[in-house]
Amino acid sequence: MYFSFLQLNYLLMYFIYGLAFFSMGLAMALEGARSPDVAEATLLKPLAMFGILNAISQWLEIVILPGVWMGIATPRPLLLVKLFFLALSFAALTAFGVQAYRPARRQIAASLYVSLGFLLVYILAIGLDHIIPWETKPNCLRCADAQARYLLALPGALLAALALKNHSRKNKETNAPLAKAYCLAASGFALYGLTQIFPARAAVYPAPFINAELFQEITGIPIQLVSTLLALFTMGSLIHASHIAEKGRRQELHQAQQDKLAALEQVQAELLKRREMRKDLFRHIVLAQEEERSRISRELHDDTAQILTAASLNMAALKTEIGTNTKATTLLTRSQSLCQEMSQALYRMVHDLRPAQLDDFGLVPALRHLTEEKWFSRKITITFEATGDQRRVDPVIETVLFRVAQEALTNILRHAHADTASLRILFEKDQITLTIEDQGAGFTPALKGQGFGLAGITERVELINGKVEIVSAPGKGTTITVVAPTKLGQTIPPTIRPETETEPPPPSV
Repeated sequence: MYFSFLQLNYLLMYFIYGLAFFSMGLAMALEGARSPDVAEATLLKPLAMFGILNAISQWLEIVILPGVWMGIATPRPLLLVKLFFLALSFAALTAFGVQAYRPARRQIAASLYVSLGFLLVYILAIGLDHIIPWETKPNCLRCADAQARYLLALPGALLAALALKNHSRKNKETNAPLAKAYCLAASGFALYGLTQIFPARAAVYPAPFINAELFQEITGIPIQLVSTLLALFTMGSLIHASHIAEKGRRQELHQAQQDKLAALEQVQAELLKRREMRKDLFRHIVLAQEEERSRISRELHDDTAQILTAASLNMAALKTEIGTNTKATTLLTRSQSLCQEMSQALYRMVHDLRPAQLDDFGLVPALRHLTEEKWFSRKITITFEATGDQRRVDPVIETVLFRVAQEALTNILRHAHADTASLRILFEKDQITLTIEDQGAGFTPALKGQGFGLAGITERVELINGKVEIVSAPGKGTTITVVAPTKLGQTIPPTIRPETETEPPPPSV
């Protein structure tokens, strides 16, 4: 029952032989699963199938050989199963060779047809010559094994070698290590194919003359040992090629990510540049608008107002000249009243265009005059409070804060339906905080969105690198908080100071 040392070596060789091809098949299957290229993944499937199926056939040889050595008849189904896996593995190798030599989608069907053609020729040959007359040709297993090597293994291995050599040439310029690994794998498959011309002695030409026994007599080593070493060599070369390809894909992915990051940074830089250009343009528009308003205000004040005053004085002098003409005196009195009303409307228009207090006295007096005069006749009580180190700052900043207060109070008048409102301004070392608050109707900013008034406020504040916070809820009033720097070009912290924040009121139960 004990096997000789040589027989144990044969079993060990078949085990290592199968393990090498099985490892190669698993590696190629994993490589195909993680490959981003669909064509490459499809190409590796027949190679993975070859490795796994050939490994199974070699391990079945380990099951069959002990029975042969002990003179026990091997079950016919087991022999056929072993032969099936062997032939199918070589057919898969042929399919890989055909597909890999010209890797294109249309070649997938061609490789399948070629490999199936080889397999059908082989099945027909062994079926007619050996399997049907099983009893009259007892060494049919050896004959079928030899024909599998002649008709399937030899052309399949040579095709695989040619295909890998072709891949080596294509990658020689771009990836020298990968080309070298492909070249080694091609050499391994070519030599492996040549070992297939030395099958076990069988009644199939040229197996009676060129066989494994002849090879061992000439070299002193069994052909199975050479096949095992070549299987290990080919497996190592292909796995090494797989690692190089994976490393290349990672480098390409990393480079693609770097390129994408660089592109995003460039886009971001362009957006920031355009944003700065937009801010400069808006600043220029605002300044031009304020200058135009100031010019129109001066012309109305200096020219039109003086003309109206002169007209009113002329009418008063004309009244003294007319004397007792009651009708003419009445008309002159009415005309004089209309001139006075026009003068008052003109004064209000001049103040709205560009308040003289803002240019002459600064922001605080202009805001105080805004709260005392503009809405006094409209019966809205507006409280004003100025705290901190009150001082003059950049004219652009003063203009922006005044227009923000003006727009916010206008919104309160039009939409809030409030009786009272408050305006507070706080001067700090590097920033100014302006707060406009009312207890009116309020709104939901997320649902309603910002109208043109609020959008104008935001645009103006961003012009001077300031921040705006709008807190409102239906029925809870609205609070607008603006934080602005004291100098143009200066930045402020990204969040509004806690003491200037106005928390939204709790929801009603």
